[in-house]
Amino acid sequence: MRFLTTSATVLCAILTSASFATAATPDVKLQTRLFLDAYARGDRDTVLPMLDPAITVYASDAAEIFRGTEAVTTLLANDQRLWGGPAHIGEMEDTSIVQQGPFASLFFDASFSAGGQPPVLVRFAMVWKLTDGKWLLIQGSNVVPTRGQSAAELLKKN
Repeated sequence: MRFLTTSATVLCAILTSASFATAATPDVKLQTRLFLDAYARGDRDTVLPMLDPAITVYASDAAEIFRGTEAVTTLLANDQRLWGGPAHIGEMEDTSIVQQGPFASLFFDASFSAGGQPPVLVRFAMVWKLTDGKWLLIQGSNVVPTRGQSAAELLKKN
């Protein structure tokens, strides 16, 4: 009987500590939303602390590959100049989140608009690393996906 009591106590301790560990992990989807909003505003003071020093960002143009926080700072400044001020990134849709250990990836679509232009769909892929209790962006990519160019659509035309 004493073994069962001890086992139950150990099991309760493990389950309790596991639930606290989960509760203490920040929500990566919320972190992503905060990042998107800050980036769209051009809020450098909020964006930079969310970046891992080894960050790599693949932007819309094939020539745009930015490595390190200094390079992403340049990207942010260029985007703000191009957009003529704050932009808007809509709700995250068709979201896929995979989280394992200290890494989480989010893939999603969101509308993007800036400078009074009509919104376009943008597909985002972001990889976060949990460091010292907070999520840091380690990789990011965004593209404007095609429409009507899937293999199934192209095969219908032939």
